[in-house]
This record gives sequence, C-alpha cells and structure tokens, in this order.
Amino acid sequence: MELIVLRGDEEHRLHVERRQGRFEVRLGGRVFEVDSVATDGSVRSLLIGGRQFEVAVRAAGDNRYLVSTAGGLEELEVLDPLTHLAAKGARERAAHGPQRVAAYMPGKVVTVLVEEGQQVIRGQGLVVLEAMKMENEILAERDGTVRHVFVSPGQAVEGGDPLFELE
Repeated sequence: MELIVLRGDEEHRLHVERRQGRFEVRLGGRVFEVDSVATDGSVRSLLIGGRQFEVAVRAAGDNRYLVSTAGGLEELEVLDPLTHLAAKGARERAAHGPQRVAAYMPGKVVTVLVEEGQQVIRGQGLVVLEAMKMENEILAERDGTVRHVFVSPGQAVEGGDPLFELE
C-alpha cells in the first residue's frame, strides 16, 4: 500500500506491506521492519530495528492525525496517492498558473490522447496510465491548452514523474 505523509512542508512517500505479522516500510531508499502491538487504546508499541517506541495516534479529522511519542506531539496528514494528487491539483488550480500533472504511482503510459497546443475542456481524457494492472484515464481538471506532453505510449513512469502541463 502506498501512502503520502505530509509533515509541515515535508512530503514523504511510504510503501507499507504486511509480512508474516510484521510490516515492511519503505521510505526513500531505506527499508524498515516494524513489529506493532496495541498496548492501551490508541497507544501502540513499535519495534523498529531492535529499538522500541511507544506511539499514541489520535484522529484529528480529514486525514489528519496527532502522533505523540517520547519526542513530542506532531500533526501529520496521511493520504493515498489519488487523494494527494487531487489535493495537489486543487492547490495548483487555485494558483491560476500552469498546471503540471504527475503520475500518482509507478506505471506505464498506454495512450496519450492529446497533442501539445491542443485546447482541452475540463473532464477530457489526456493520458491513459496502467498502474497495478488497471488502466486509469487522467482527466483535465480545468479548461486550457496542453502546454507540454512529457510522456509517450509504452513509457514507464514512477510516482511523481510529470505527465503533461496545462495552461
């Protein structure tokens, strides 16, 4: 499972897999084996790399969580890649400038449905991306002109790679 964790101005992409009662967490180029046990209510005991941590997590509304550790209290936002992409697009639309749309997860470009310079309308399909054995049509979130297409059919992309830019 892919997760985007926002901590202030920092953005972290996590990949979490359950493996034999534990979790494998990939963050950047690092891999952590995490053993997690509920101790009391929202408190969990985590064993990470031979070190134990007590963590309390409390929902703070709309994908936000208050996380309390021995080091203090922090508020984090945890999103799936699609929700993060939609929120990022909303922020870019609010800026009224060129909108660069990126792949939300690793995949392969199946089809590019537009050309540079082409006028598009909100909701029009621009790129078809195959990710996790499903084809996803990436739609224009606003009316505009395709300023640049960064990909071509058959191209592999990673999460965060630019697909196209609208103005």
